[in-house]
Amino acid sequence: MNNITLILYVATGLSALFWFADLLYFKPGRKQALKNAEISHRIPLTRKEKEAIMNSNGFISSIASCFPVLFVVLIVRSFCYEPFRIPSASMMPTLLRGDFVIVEKFRYGLRNPLNNETWIKTSSPQRGEIVVFKYPEDTKIDYIKRIIGLPGDTVVFNKGELFIKPAGESNYTRISAVEDPASQQMWTAVNLSYTSEHGLTGTEDLLGYKHKIMHDSSANIVEKFYVQGDRHYGEWVVPEGSYFVMGDNREHSRDSRFWGFVPDKYLVGRAVGIWFSGTFDSGIRIDRLGGLE
Repeated sequence: MNNITLILYVATGLSALFWFADLLYFKPGRKQALKNAEISHRIPLTRKEKEAIMNSNGFISSIASCFPVLFVVLIVRSFCYEPFRIPSASMMPTLLRGDFVIVEKFRYGLRNPLNNETWIKTSSPQRGEIVVFKYPEDTKIDYIKRIIGLPGDTVVFNKGELFIKPAGESNYTRISAVEDPASQQMWTAVNLSYTSEHGLTGTEDLLGYKHKIMHDSSANIVEKFYVQGDRHYGEWVVPEGSYFVMGDNREHSRDSRFWGFVPDKYLVGRAVGIWFSGTFDSGIRIDRLGGLE
């Protein structure tokens, strides 16, 4: 549970206490005070005078009035949609540093917001979907990557090239970048201001799912890959109930190649759109708003 969610839970809980206290104790007292005032006055009370009596516990009633709003926000954030900010360039060019995405939390199931345990499963992640999940090496951190391998798939990453053998099949398919129809060349230059944002973009055909990727030929991967049992270096078989994920910015993404698989129980939801985008150095990017591919 991140800090914002924790603060929301605490605020909702405190406002609920004030709401119930006001409903069961303070509000009946104010109603009785209003009734006594109406009896004792020879002329009817004005609207302003009635409001003054009913709002006599102003601090308590003000906090109590926040409860319904906070409760609705908590329900929506816990079970329906939750916003996330993209802090790095690991998903460029699909997602830029400073993009704020909306995540559909019920996509893969109704989950316990406290421990992410699945109560009701709705669907399974599909290859190519962009997912938010709890980082397996530190579940307090949320990560966002694209699903490359499904349970039973064999994934190979060798010298910058990606190969996938889907579950139940005997042959590998080389996942290659194809020329973007919107440009005259296979790769297009991107922002050079940041090292991790330096590269060329293209379109990858991920076994029928086409999406943008970024390639930086000048970058060297220095960290060793995750080794799965006695498998060859750079080869992984995705276990049941888990997924192999990668960033679209292949040379600048720390993903399943380095720390392994994402268990289903760590999935938070599917990223479905960008609702805001901007950084101090780039300003607000209105053209970024919309759905994700």
